[in-house]
Amino acid sequence: MARFVQQMVIIFILILFLAALPTMISINMEEKSIQWSFSQFPAAVSDFISQLSQGNLGTYQLGLQERSIAQDIGDNFITSLIIMFFGVVIAVFISVIFGIFLSRLRMTKIFRMMMNVLSTIPDFILIVLAMLLAIKIYKWTGIRVISLRPDGGALNIWFPTLLIAVAPTLYMFKLIAEKYYQTSGEDYIRTAVAKGMNVHTINFQHVFKNIEPFIIADLVKVISLAIGNLFIVEYILNVSGITKFIFQSTEIQPIAIGLISMLFISFIVYLSIRLLIYLFKRGFIYE
Repeated sequence: MARFVQQMVIIFILILFLAALPTMISINMEEKSIQWSFSQFPAAVSDFISQLSQGNLGTYQLGLQERSIAQDIGDNFITSLIIMFFGVVIAVFISVIFGIFLSRLRMTKIFRMMMNVLSTIPDFILIVLAMLLAIKIYKWTGIRVISLRPDGGALNIWFPTLLIAVAPTLYMFKLIAEKYYQTSGEDYIRTAVAKGMNVHTINFQHVFKNIEPFIIADLVKVISLAIGNLFIVEYILNVSGITKFIFQSTEIQPIAIGLISMLFISFIVYLSIRLLIYLFKRGFIYE
């Protein structure tokens, strides 16, 4: 418990330091150099804590308007949470299905080749290419699959969700496929095959149960990849998510609130995926 509290304190200080960076950095035009003003950090932290203690979350800039964080944070938080949650769920689902249960099919080999090619392309380039493809689809068919308006409705949810899922899927599928082939060569798998057990039974009762610890262990890495892409996707697609507080201001208050909210989103998504994996086990493996 003491270690957990210590980690939380360190994370909180780190978030405040990152949020205060814009106020601590200035450019000296005469000397053409960057100047650091670390003396402003304690004052910025004190002001942040003071406003929070008064129940004031502060304001942020949205274009030429100055809006209240408390007024917008609820909807923005839910939007980012939905995109993150379903993006990670899609990544884990596709990786498990193709990496374990459909691994012997020919289409999985084609899917694996596609994943290997896509994994060589940087995430930012993949996002840009996906946007260009969406624009081309609109020109060819008249069907709009992308919106750059903050009030785009469902278009600001499902398309960003797919983009968020790309990098985690590439990482998770490669991990599961590698562990699957390692596990398939174990003696207990060969014994199960020799006894005539069904392939699906082996995958459920033996393979998945032995790969599951690796999935859970790398779940934090998967969520971190999704969070990194969330910053890019919400900024490029003009999604009204939690990152607006980070990008729309240089003050410590909205940036710190945005980063802390991202931390809560990551924690909620992590617990939710763990719960889904547990329910999957109870429903399909231990029945």
